[in-house]
Amino acid sequence: MGAACALLLGVSAAPGAEAAPAAWSQPALLSSCPAAGAPLVVFPSDSPFHGTGPGAIVWSNSPACPGGERTHLMALSEGDVPGRRGLPRSASGRAFVLRGPLVAGGGPFGQIVIAGSPAARPGKAQLIQGPASGPFSAAAIAPATAPLALSSAYLGDVALAAGSPGSAGAIGVSVERHLAHRFNPRIGVRAPGGGAVRALTVALDYRSDAVAVWEQAGTLYARDLPASGAPRAIQRLGRAGADVHVVALRSDDERAIVAWSDERGGLSSVYVDLSAPGVRFGAPTLLERFADPEGLAPPAASPRLVRLRSESVMMAWAGAAEGHWVLRTGAVDLLGVRALTTIAASRSGSGDALLAALAPAPDGSALALWTEPAAGPQGRPDLTRQALMAARGIDMYPGLTRFSAAEQVAPAGVLGAPTVAFDPSSGRALAVWGSVAGGLEYALRAAPPGP
Repeated sequence: MGAACALLLGVSAAPGAEAAPAAWSQPALLSSCPAAGAPLVVFPSDSPFHGTGPGAIVWSNSPACPGGERTHLMALSEGDVPGRRGLPRSASGRAFVLRGPLVAGGGPFGQIVIAGSPAARPGKAQLIQGPASGPFSAAAIAPATAPLALSSAYLGDVALAAGSPGSAGAIGVSVERHLAHRFNPRIGVRAPGGGAVRALTVALDYRSDAVAVWEQAGTLYARDLPASGAPRAIQRLGRAGADVHVVALRSDDERAIVAWSDERGGLSSVYVDLSAPGVRFGAPTLLERFADPEGLAPPAASPRLVRLRSESVMMAWAGAAEGHWVLRTGAVDLLGVRALTTIAASRSGSGDALLAALAPAPDGSALALWTEPAAGPQGRPDLTRQALMAARGIDMYPGLTRFSAAEQVAPAGVLGAPTVAFDPSSGRALAVWGSVAGGLEYALRAAPPGP
């Protein structure tokens, strides 16, 4: 265990040992058919506290479901209660049959933007957009393939990063501005090395400046793409292991943050790289390195970066303490990742807390979502019995995150790919996850009191 890890373990903060009174609605069935991949919750908005249209839950059915693998969309009511499930359809009633993996986000004019692979053209990418209740239309974008990444920005801008067909190792980024009705011509990006593109991500600031980050042949790259002017040079961020997860954030002060985790032979490492002005990256900072607790691979949701209403940034990732998985959070500023908070699991289970999501709230707080496996044989975590937990956190000056007591969202069961998002207008949180019955379930949390 390195010095960086030892320093982190010296931080003593473990809210979540005792659960708070029930704050969430009882879990309710959303779909009885299994999903293919993670569900997505989208609330279109033009500010952290103003929605521009109804939200929606988007997911792809399993190939074993009636009708096969298809994208489903469920519009949300004013009370954020899911309505009737349906396929996204055009004005003429034609269904868009998209298959996963899907990406989705909010777009201009209260629209939902969804990208996936059309059934008629496997391996290719199609992007559709429209209000949650429809109709949808196909967006005019240059031909694209997997992998796909999508990001929505502060004012409702949206960017799609995707592979370029017929050009191995190349990607392209297209942006739709918040006052536009179409995507700008794609900006092509190619790394100097060969190999397939993995861990593709894209981030926008409110001026629709973008930064794309991806991994090729064991190397992590980034390229800044200003809304005006020429794309900046590709930068090499560092080496990356076989199992790498990347997140990025672009700020309007001409800076960007990239965080990633990788896993090599049972050893996990978590890094962050804060750029200088002009989006010029230096050497990354190793936040934590450790042997994977319990022999479990790191949660796919680690790490996470969110911008709060105050414009401050919060980071969360999966760390280790005393032989268990824990959830780390920290405020990020020009000095880096500051003092850390550690959210540990209740000892009533296996003692592991597995990060699932981190979502910014319209009141300036954030919500961390994680699972807690029950103890199985010999005390090892039983991933078939996981409780879903949440806690609300705030960024306190100077550079400190503080989280409330843990709240149970769902009792122990089979949980798949939990996610959460906030309705910016109401302040309600909506969590969705794979259920014990093989379908999807959800729960709602009322808006919290002001900090």
